[in-house]
Amino acid sequence: MGADQTHEIDDETLVRDVLEGRERSFLELYRRHRRYVLTLVVRTVGRSDDAEDLVQESFVQMHKALSSFGGRAKFRTWFHGIVVRVCHSHTRARLAQKRRGDADAVAMDDVLLDTIPQQPDDGDDPKELRDWIQPCLDQLGLPHRLPLVLHIFSQLELSEIARVLDIPEGSVKSRLFNARQRMARCLEGSRS
Repeated sequence: MGADQTHEIDDETLVRDVLEGRERSFLELYRRHRRYVLTLVVRTVGRSDDAEDLVQESFVQMHKALSSFGGRAKFRTWFHGIVVRVCHSHTRARLAQKRRGDADAVAMDDVLLDTIPQQPDDGDDPKELRDWIQPCLDQLGLPHRLPLVLHIFSQLELSEIARVLDIPEGSVKSRLFNARQRMARCLEGSRS
């Protein structure tokens, strides 16, 4: 598979290739989706220090689950579900550590997000803007943050978000509405 051929091959074909033992195709999936998954993880978890580990875990889990990919959804939508579950498990574990009084977990939660990886098509996204938005995003609970991140940053349709989160599309709409209102109030308050 030459460098110019990989852009012509869709993700579903690469998945079939991996299942047939062509690990080079997995590397292509990793190359295509790594930056995107990193952005999704950082936006979802809001902590850059754990982001790389969560990206790696997402790809490990994806590789393990490839045989269950049936093509009923687009590969990216299916992979979103895995990344969301990895982030959700991580968040639950962090909350459990905090409830137990783990001093390291509490100290790490006090660190603000320093950087968000740049997407090549993001254009100029100044650090000040990221510093202004991320704290408000961090204040949203996962039920509201995940649909917002998946819709705005991952550009998924409502039906795809419903599939990824395994909730009705009406719930996605409601959560997005509430998340947008809460973000607007937070952002307006931080301007003052």
